[in-house]
Amino acid sequence: MVHYIKRFWKENLMVVGILFAAAVSQTIASLLNAAALNALIALDVQAFLKAAGGMFVSFLFFLLFTFIQINQISRVKQKMLTAIREDITIRMEHTSYTAFHERQVGTYASWLSNDMNTIESEAFDGFYNVLAGVIASLTSVAALFYFHWSLVVWSFAAAALTLLLPKLLEKQMGEAALAATQENERFLSKSTDALGGFDTLFSYGLLRRITSQIKDAAIQLAQAKNHQALVVSKVAILGAFGNVFGQLSILVLTGFLAFQSLVSIGSIASTGNFASVIFNTVGNISQQIASVRATQPIFEKFQTIPVSAHRGQDEGMEATDGFQLKNVGYAYGEKRILSNVSFDFSLQRKYAIVGASGSGKTTLLNMLNGKLTDYDGSITFAGKELKDLSGAALRNHILYIDQTPYLFEGTIRENILLGETFTEEELQAAIRESDLEELIRKLPDGLDSYVGEAGRLLSGGQRQRLALARGLIRGKTCILLDEGTSSLDEESAVKIEKSLLGNPKLTVIMITHHLRQSIQEQLDGVLSLG
Repeated sequence: MVHYIKRFWKENLMVVGILFAAAVSQTIASLLNAAALNALIALDVQAFLKAAGGMFVSFLFFLLFTFIQINQISRVKQKMLTAIREDITIRMEHTSYTAFHERQVGTYASWLSNDMNTIESEAFDGFYNVLAGVIASLTSVAALFYFHWSLVVWSFAAAALTLLLPKLLEKQMGEAALAATQENERFLSKSTDALGGFDTLFSYGLLRRITSQIKDAAIQLAQAKNHQALVVSKVAILGAFGNVFGQLSILVLTGFLAFQSLVSIGSIASTGNFASVIFNTVGNISQQIASVRATQPIFEKFQTIPVSAHRGQDEGMEATDGFQLKNVGYAYGEKRILSNVSFDFSLQRKYAIVGASGSGKTTLLNMLNGKLTDYDGSITFAGKELKDLSGAALRNHILYIDQTPYLFEGTIRENILLGETFTEEELQAAIRESDLEELIRKLPDGLDSYVGEAGRLLSGGQRQRLALARGLIRGKTCILLDEGTSSLDEESAVKIEKSLLGNPKLTVIMITHHLRQSIQEQLDGVLSLG
């Protein structure tokens, strides 16, 4: 958290200035309160009205600074939260495919939503509450010197006791907060999984499973939240005890000093206000500091996303040579999928990978695409070992289309462009080469037709053609096609495959369960697995 406070130090320094101005206004009002009470005791109407008028002006300034403070703190918090989210997603950009998929997508979503809410309410709000309390307490302590030095000494002694008590439960606070965030992650993951299977459960008449899964996850989350609340309540009670003791002791000490004629009777009004500020701050500060510290494991968790050591170093690499496989093997744990595979895929040539289900065809394509780097043997591209290349450098040249391409909620145009800029000619060429022209003509909004959540409004074949257009428009020179035409009708599939195979600029490596004779004639080689 400290990193982000320092990163936005100018904005936070402005907050400090505003808090100090508000505290000074409140302190002046409290000092004038003593003057008003003394004037009232002395029956001095003019002095009383003067003090009351000064208090009114001071409170107006206090309200003004409070208004500015609330808005400034909100702006700074949102800037810092945006920066945290950006840093998390940048780490995701530069992690490996395997490392990213060690966690579920729902877990990352929880980091960017639930954890941000926790950081905002516990870390940032706690920090600003502590900062405001400390500044107000410092001005109050300075004001106590105005009355008598012993009030300051006793304030420090009582404050030390008030701070010490809640520290006894600081470790429990951190453990409870971390447990609550972990249960939040699990709840979001379980809920996403259950709701994502609605169509499947609907077809089997098992929709009650959604309620059951979400209820079970909600119970676990509730237990973690209740335990956290129990620990927080203990800390709050200990802090409150110290708070009450401190305020009452200052009241008693001021009364004693008044009996000794060391301070005026009216002082008791002001010292009571100052004691309230000091001990409300001290009574809550342990709980707030504990809340802030309890979020530290959340920040540390974000750093567990591993970042590639050689990211971006070779992104300008030229494709001077194709893929060369030498004694390549791969295993998922104990299960061996590939063994001693050797093959050359030359540039601008066309190949097919065939084999029975489970023979490792998709696994091999995932290795060629740089998703899986923990293979045995050697795979080189442009003369460089794949596991030594950054993913960005490799995928500058490669288009990978899997069996179930993912579409984003939005329009056909948006799903092809993906936020990048291309000419209308490039867009139309990609549409034509992916056989999307007829579909777009039939849709009322054409390219701007809505595809639905995850492309649900399109058929499987239409989604695959759209994914193909998405890659072709980017001018990739090497196409990895994992059953990329399996959902298409025979005519469309043959048309697209022939278009790809007939392009002399492209290197095409395609997985297929059904190698058509007309397509095989256009291939330069076939790798058979299994």
